[in-house]
Amino acid sequence: MVFYNTNLSEEEKRFNLRLFLGALLHDVGKFYMRTNNKDAKKTIEEGYKTFYKEEGAFAPRHQEWGAFFAENTIPKKLQVTSLILNHHKPSEYEELLISIADRISAATDREDYSESEENSQKVKQMISIFSNIILDRQDDEKPEQNVSYKFLSKKYDVKFPQALPKNDFSEDYQNLWEEFVSKMNQLRKHFEDHSIDEENYITAVYNLMQQYTYNIPSAFYHSKPDISLWAHSKSTAAIAFCLDRELKYRFKDDIVKMKKELEGILTKLKNKSSIQKGDGELFCLVKGDVSGIQDFVFDTRMDGALKALKGKSFYIAFLLDTIARFILKEENMPICNLIYNGGGHFYLLMPKSFEERLHQYQSMIDNVMFKAHKGALNVLLESCSIDLASFMGNIGEKFDEVARKIQIRKSKKFSDIIKNEQMRFFEPFDDFENKCPHCGNIANTNDLGEVVCSFCDSFVDLGERLIKSLFIIDSWHKPVVSEKLDNIYKILTAFGRKIEFSSNYESISNTIIIDMVKVQEELKNGNSLLKREAFDPEYYEALNISTYAPIDKSGNIKLLDDIVKESKGLSTWGIVRGDVDNLGRIFKDGLKEKNSLSRVMTLSQEFSLFFGYFFNKLTKEQSTNSIVIYAGGDDFCVLGPWTDMPYLAGAVYKKFREYVCQNKDITLSMGFEIAPDKKYPIYRVATVCGDHLDEAKKFERDNGKKKDCFAFSGHFVGWEEFDDLKNIKEKIVSLVSEKNVSKALINAIYTVDKLGKMAKENGEIFKSWRFVYYIAKLKDRYRKLKDELDEILKAIIEEQTNSLYKHAYLAARWAELEMRH
Repeated sequence: MVFYNTNLSEEEKRFNLRLFLGALLHDVGKFYMRTNNKDAKKTIEEGYKTFYKEEGAFAPRHQEWGAFFAENTIPKKLQVTSLILNHHKPSEYEELLISIADRISAATDREDYSESEENSQKVKQMISIFSNIILDRQDDEKPEQNVSYKFLSKKYDVKFPQALPKNDFSEDYQNLWEEFVSKMNQLRKHFEDHSIDEENYITAVYNLMQQYTYNIPSAFYHSKPDISLWAHSKSTAAIAFCLDRELKYRFKDDIVKMKKELEGILTKLKNKSSIQKGDGELFCLVKGDVSGIQDFVFDTRMDGALKALKGKSFYIAFLLDTIARFILKEENMPICNLIYNGGGHFYLLMPKSFEERLHQYQSMIDNVMFKAHKGALNVLLESCSIDLASFMGNIGEKFDEVARKIQIRKSKKFSDIIKNEQMRFFEPFDDFENKCPHCGNIANTNDLGEVVCSFCDSFVDLGERLIKSLFIIDSWHKPVVSEKLDNIYKILTAFGRKIEFSSNYESISNTIIIDMVKVQEELKNGNSLLKREAFDPEYYEALNISTYAPIDKSGNIKLLDDIVKESKGLSTWGIVRGDVDNLGRIFKDGLKEKNSLSRVMTLSQEFSLFFGYFFNKLTKEQSTNSIVIYAGGDDFCVLGPWTDMPYLAGAVYKKFREYVCQNKDITLSMGFEIAPDKKYPIYRVATVCGDHLDEAKKFERDNGKKKDCFAFSGHFVGWEEFDDLKNIKEKIVSLVSEKNVSKALINAIYTVDKLGKMAKENGEIFKSWRFVYYIAKLKDRYRKLKDELDEILKAIIEEQTNSLYKHAYLAARWAELEMRH
């Protein structure tokens, strides 16, 4: 769904549709012209000669190519040809909005529009934006050969960047374009035969643009092409709507004054040096942030724990999405103004005047959240204004500014409620005996004498529905706050949202795909429900989070006991948590002065794709019996058989490093913790794991390098050391478990590790000869294993320096637990 506010006049709806389509498709001609379609070029030359010749061009430009596409593909009722054709030479109000939004979105990316892209010989391939991230180095330390190029593919056809560019991309562009146009023509047909309405049509166009322009560069002839056409198109639409709403608010819909203001802004943008601080302060950046996630998600009873964990983590992400879209609905703003949602927060680009109303939304959120969660969970809003100078400079500073404001607000949670209630706020507000120990709501006792909490049970139900369904059927109504918010569906209804889980899809605008990986597999396997019509998932919105969970033969999420059975040795489970190091600095400083809104959006979308769609696939491939508790944005948490977890962590790290082009400034730290017993509270293990992850973020090597660390049950291993650790562990397991070497080998490693550490602490000579002597005895006993035992000796003791391998104890302990019966 693109527009959530249905209480508009026909004139307002028509304006919204036209501006949205015009802004979203304003640069689609760049996609088309890169196909080098000679027949199309000849037709466009003949049909649009007057336009480009008049402006001194010798061949059709992207605006002519785009106009030709729109004229022949967009339904007549929704035509936006003139908006696309004139967005570089605007005269009408909508054209001015799009022209200015285009320039603001590009900001530092383009100096002018004079050069013809068609005649450029530069590489027409998108550079991974990760190639351009620099934190603690000078630009000259990052050689050009480290640049990595993206494949020209659809969003969900995830291919990692390659080192060398491709010489000729015309055929790739042509194939991708033909598929895109084919689907656009199908949409037009469905619209004209009344199979779909306007909202369904523009929703499908929005989703198709995301799929097909995700890996296409917005421009490549003025700067490094590291911005996707999708990010530029989406941000242009978002900026255009902010401009329109703010000007209508300030000038009371006076079109003459509004056009005059736009013309003045356009003049300034054409002469960037004239832009002063405070000019064009028409926008604001809004951040929503959830507080109290860890305690809320992991504090759950063991019965039905995995379903509840799944339900709770999904609820957090979906609650933020609901609040963001509720604000857009109330403010009559389209979905493109939701700039980002993931990792426990969202960003909206809004008109400046929204700041006057932000407090009202915060008060409403406080009331709903306090009623539902008794203060344990809340969503906080903050904003900062944005002027033209901010857009032309480092927009990352604005993201940093609003993040700092959120941190301050966290110390003032529920301030309005406290102000209104005064001392009554601190009095007991739930006077009943049967209180749920997890959520604080009233609990009942069933016929079996078990304590039952309907609120906690709603998360178990949510987790089960989430896994068993393919789609969410989404609808919006007037907000209704029930007297008791005793399940998650009532909380969503308080913001006007009603959802149903289903294995059947409905209209394009009200159907959300839960797991794109799962839907793709269902289509591949011939699911009859999806085959009954020409279902195409690319028309539909898909959740941007990982939802993978292991399923038993009955189609239910596996129980914790079932997961434990898949472990080797110690019969228990483990948790891995991880997130990107220095994320705030990457967004604020990583792109230096070239940090435009389009670049920030491209960067955030790339992180989301890895920790959402790709993470789903990777987890299923690497650890089938693990459950993704949450993953999206820039972080993740997975629970599974404890022996799988270190290997999954290693696989995630290696793939992540490939994905970010091996950039040494973009790293990933993780924590891993093993449950002492399979019935041990998940909350405690997750908390310790989180604490160790925090410590991993403080880890520093002897050479000064920080973070980029794997906290393995309280032992801190630099990722560059992980493969050695894993290999030594595997050698120990192979010798003891498979080749029947005495388990005393493990005790010998423990002993030499203790001796080595004591020698270091006391400044004494390391008595490594004891371990050397022990290995010599083993070699006499197991003559056929002489080479393998020598490998263990060389791994544990560095012969040249007589030094101990620093992770000797951890390698032995890992092996011992894996072999325990």
